[in-house]
Amino acid sequence: MAYDLITRNGHNMYDMSSMLQKSIRRCNYELAGYAAMELFGRYNAYLWRRLIVISAEDCYGVITREIVALYYADQIANQNRKGYDRDPLFVAKAITLLCTAKKNRDACYFACNFMHPHSVLADENVEHVDITKCRLNDKVPDWVFDYHTYRGRMKGKTDLDMIISEQEALTPKQMSLFDNEDWGPYMDERIRKGEVKGREFADYQKFKAEQAKKRGE
Repeated sequence: MAYDLITRNGHNMYDMSSMLQKSIRRCNYELAGYAAMELFGRYNAYLWRRLIVISAEDCYGVITREIVALYYADQIANQNRKGYDRDPLFVAKAITLLCTAKKNRDACYFACNFMHPHSVLADENVEHVDITKCRLNDKVPDWVFDYHTYRGRMKGKTDLDMIISEQEALTPKQMSLFDNEDWGPYMDERIRKGEVKGREFADYQKFKAEQAKKRGE
């Protein structure tokens, strides 16, 4: 019975499981660590299952594979230990990663709103991508011909053009650490080698100033 599932300090196991997930969601290390240690000795297998679920339910990106890798590392390192004699290092690393991971509820929303077991679509209403029937409706888009193609270079496209346009084209875009940086070291090295001339040099100076303005410099 659920009321018999008690942790080492007398808490209900499911209460600690709830506190673990909600603390990770809020990046509260202290409470997440406490809940984990309540589950760690007696309910270790359940604890790992919960951490794997949390990684999929609340975290952005592909962090689940990191948690699974830590689970297997834990099995190897602790294969001859039981209960609280086990080394908590791998659980601690998993919780640290989950706490600091970017959070979203996309997977949970998707499961709740798009995966209905009693909803059946007719085959003609299911979108299929048949690559044998894919056609080019008009012409090859201009954005295909960038600095890395012969045709693009003949049209005067530069490496900086590609850097700017492909950053803007990311869909769906995840904001990241270097979005407002100016690619300074890379471009300075190309300037040093004499690879940046004319319009590209002027464009780079303009781009650099715009990025500095965004950063409030």
